[in-house]
Amino acid sequence: MKPLLYFSYGMTKSGSTLAYMLVRTALIAAGMAQPRLISAANIGGKRINMVEHLTRADAKELLDEARATGHMIVLKTHTRPDDPVVVDLLQSGLAIGHAVCRDPRDMVLSMLDHARHSRRLGQAEFTEFATIDAAIDNIRHQTNSLTAWLRLPNILSLCFEELAFETPQAARRILGHLGLRMNPGHLAELVLESGQTNKNRGKQARHIGEMPADLAKSLGAEFAPLIDTLITHRAKLPQDGAVTLPPPASLRISQISEPAL
Repeated sequence: MKPLLYFSYGMTKSGSTLAYMLVRTALIAAGMAQPRLISAANIGGKRINMVEHLTRADAKELLDEARATGHMIVLKTHTRPDDPVVVDLLQSGLAIGHAVCRDPRDMVLSMLDHARHSRRLGQAEFTEFATIDAAIDNIRHQTNSLTAWLRLPNILSLCFEELAFETPQAARRILGHLGLRMNPGHLAELVLESGQTNKNRGKQARHIGEMPADLAKSLGAEFAPLIDTLITHRAKLPQDGAVTLPPPASLRISQISEPAL
């Protein structure tokens, strides 16, 4: 069974838009147009298909639209995969996807940057993360969501460092996951030159020079399972498929409900 849907999940400020654009551009280059879906589940803008929680009726609409195109459609999401139908889609092979993460210490700094920028412009976006504590608390919840995605089958693990600084390598892994043959360097070039990646500062390991050492040490200890497994030792990860991520010390991983048969 060929997959019809691709879930592109990412943590905040993790390079998730870059990952989404690599998938979308690869599909288009392979002749798989990515039209705007008319399903009520689609909450995206004019150029993007984006979903949050899905009912079985939503999933049927999305699958019907994908079948009408004759190929896979990529859907961006920032939502935890709590819906049984999402588990169903991935376990049945009707969907595949990826989950993107970043070092939480660098996420904090980037979220605070965005909050300051929004305040200067009089915008509301990210202003709820005006304090370090608010940003850290949000990242704790996002880590739980990331873990939930990575426990599911057919989910490729990606991280900010690979996407932003080893983009051809990330493109190669994404193409392999999609089962497409294309020059990964060319794919990376197309996306990076498109100006549609929502790039912020694009700096690696910001926390080393921009975060108080005691805070960086504390966060490094709290999120050690994520940092060690998905970032520091990412070369040891399988090239595709589910990844077992140990729980952060401060979190209890919620169980994913079994799909209804």
